Amino acid sequence: MNQFLSKQLSTKIISGILGLSLLSSIAPAQAQIRIKLPNLGVPGRRVPGGSRGENCVAKNQRLTALVPKSNLALTTVANPTLYFYIPENKATELELIIQDENDQEVYKQNYKPNGSAGVVGINLPNNTLATDKMYRWNFSIICNTQDRSLDKLVEGGIKRIENSSLMSKLEKASLQERLNIFAEAGIWQDVLDTLAQLRYSHPQDTVFKEDWESLLTSQGVEFDQQLAQAPLVKEQNVMQPIN
Repeated sequence: MNQFLSKQLSTKIISGILGLSLLSSIAPAQAQIRIKLPNLGVPGRRVPGGSRGENCVAKNQRLTALVPKSNLALTTVANPTLYFYIPENKATELELIIQDENDQEVYKQNYKPNGSAGVVGINLPNNTLATDKMYRWNFSIICNTQDRSLDKLVEGGIKRIENSSLMSKLEKASLQERLNIFAEAGIWQDVLDTLAQLRYSHPQDTVFKEDWESLLTSQGVEFDQQLAQAPLVKEQNVMQPIN
């Protein structure tokens, strides 16, 4: 397929997003994050395929993109944060690439890993994503720069949507209120990032931790409990950008 997605798929996403609903609420003592995701998807994979030869990743650990099973995530911002579980590794580099609908590269960044494991968020630069455009991302653990076939690669899609009613609700909302607003609209990437920010700012709050686990194991996402309980860490604790 020459282009990432057809215009027909893009139109379906826009028309369908307003009908999304959330079966969730946040209670003071119980995690209940549940999100009903669009019945749409894109080509991609949340975990790398099998490979032979050199392996720079710890045994029984896998690079994992924190996206729904559909490989498609929606956002309302031009510079969303993408989340990945990075396993223990002895990699040479990590690499993130963003491409537009015409397979043109709009962003590329390489990183030097320190070998540590954890879920990390990578914030894209301002104005990376245009409204109502579909983008493809791929993130790689590079085991050997001379043989890229040995890369551990995950890939998927992200689309920035515009919804004036939603944005109006967000204007004066607190971070926790934003979590519910995004969830009610089914905006995966913003739900995940908002919850991550709440966890960063309240590291001892068990409810936010349980909400995170609930979200990652919910219908249409369905990661296992081990991944859902993996530590959430700051980017600089796992990798450093290579200029």
